[in-house]
Amino acid sequence: MRTWPSVIREVHPMHQQLRSFYRHLLQGLTLGLSAVGLFSSAARSHHDDVPDPPPQSSSNHLAALPNLVPTEITVSGISSGGFFAHQFHVAYSKLVNGAGIIAGGPFACVENVPNPYYVFWTVPLDRVSAATVACTHYFGSSYFGLRPSTPRAESSLEAIRQARRRRAIDDPANLADDRVWLFHGEHDEIVPEPVARSLEEVYRALGVLDLQADWNDHGRAASHGMPVERFTGQSKFPTRECEEHEPPFIIQCGFDATRSLLQHLYPENFNGPSTDPHRDGTLMAFDQSEFFTTREAISLHRVGYIYVPHTCAAEPCRLHVAFHGCKQDMESVHDDFIRDAGYNQWAASNSIVVLYPQATGSAANPNRCWDFWGYSGSGYFGKDGPQMRAVKSMVDRLLGPGP
Repeated sequence: MRTWPSVIREVHPMHQQLRSFYRHLLQGLTLGLSAVGLFSSAARSHHDDVPDPPPQSSSNHLAALPNLVPTEITVSGISSGGFFAHQFHVAYSKLVNGAGIIAGGPFACVENVPNPYYVFWTVPLDRVSAATVACTHYFGSSYFGLRPSTPRAESSLEAIRQARRRRAIDDPANLADDRVWLFHGEHDEIVPEPVARSLEEVYRALGVLDLQADWNDHGRAASHGMPVERFTGQSKFPTRECEEHEPPFIIQCGFDATRSLLQHLYPENFNGPSTDPHRDGTLMAFDQSEFFTTREAISLHRVGYIYVPHTCAAEPCRLHVAFHGCKQDMESVHDDFIRDAGYNQWAASNSIVVLYPQATGSAANPNRCWDFWGYSGSGYFGKDGPQMRAVKSMVDRLLGPGP
């Protein structure tokens, strides 16, 4: 999406009162408005409305969900969130069991793009330039008049090998039995198709057999956005058609990308959508700031969101982490991504908890993208990357201390 950058606590102990509150939340009771102070007091189906502008802080803390199945954790993302979801999948392959990537590219994409002005020896482009003219075409496809080569799958595979030698990522052999779903829109002018195809090559080279790649060969041609069958939510933006590339970057295409990716990741007994996911579950803000220390450097918002189906109080549930794209966070598009990208309607009927971490703007990241080019530090793509570590801590909190 044409929203890439212009240049390119510790854990608090859970009080008994909060444990009791969250347990009652999971049992399907209506969210206590006076206790939370965030959501509208309208009809029950709107009990989880989020104010506009959204809150800058939350007193709610994530708690362990006792019915989560630790072997069924998956991730997905679009645009920068797609790059980041793949990055997270590779780094934490022991934890994550599948990924759905929309308009994303391969691991460490920006690290080894050759500078086209050096003909006789290899000098890599700086990360910002690589991110904006090679891994994406946000600034076009040329670097001061010369076109850089397309990022190669082999370069990403070598970066994975080196990261593994440093123990910066889990053993990539863990990926072989995972499920992966990829999508690239025919009219996507931001992430080049060869970059998306190099992502497919990386997964196949790592031994992933259960991989489905959708190159938009059927149906309406999609731009760089999140395809939904029909946009039915309330929004301050006009409804965007499939070929449009405008906020909130959720595009009405006559097919549902979220359904396709979740059904591929969780194929067993996949049910039809809930007719009212916010009757059948709860969307809740939580304090995201306790999972990082320096907001400006890490570029994460103080508030994150989670959707919990009411069925998860009594039966096993799976966890899915959904990463928004650039300028698709709550402050940019309000709740259009966390309510209307399609996740909740399928999650409610298929016992899937959806975690929505939130990026925010900073001097190094004005367009609120997830870090796939290193604005948070050189170790951004490994397990010690600040954003990676923060999201992993959120997942660990939800899983609880374990046996």
